[in-house]
Amino acid sequence: MVIGPLKLLKLPARLIYKAGSKNVKYNMFSTKTGEHLGFMRAEKVLLKNSDFYPITEPTPSLYLNKLEAFKKGEKVGTDFITFARHLSKKEGAGGRIHIIAYNGDDIKNPPQKFYRKLGFTCKKAEDNKIIDDAIKNNTPLPFRLNFGSIMYLEKF
Repeated sequence: MVIGPLKLLKLPARLIYKAGSKNVKYNMFSTKTGEHLGFMRAEKVLLKNSDFYPITEPTPSLYLNKLEAFKKGEKVGTDFITFARHLSKKEGAGGRIHIIAYNGDDIKNPPQKFYRKLGFTCKKAEDNKIIDDAIKNNTPLPFRLNFGSIMYLEKF
């Protein structure tokens, strides 16, 4: 048997893999450098009632309880949210994603601005306006928002 030349496969720039079964953690690595770029913890949960999704019976949603990008400005967080959108659909949550965005570490880079730019909305309409204004004017968020904003993916 003659075997021809092997065809090289092109790897994506980043790989995401799953670790654990409960409180699942997804790690992202660079295929070029092997560098660990960040991680995301996510799990499918049943929402029994919801202030943001119009549901009348328990409905699945993907809950992101942690997203950590080790290098800012390299689209790691954006890639994780893209992955989470696909994961939500694959896991039977229909694209629904919700989070509690809080920031106690770096008040200059509040996660609410990041999530808002990616299509998330706050439970409170007034908070959306505050975040939108802060994005537009490149200003910090009020101190009270550092302690958590319930956010969800409005258009799924």
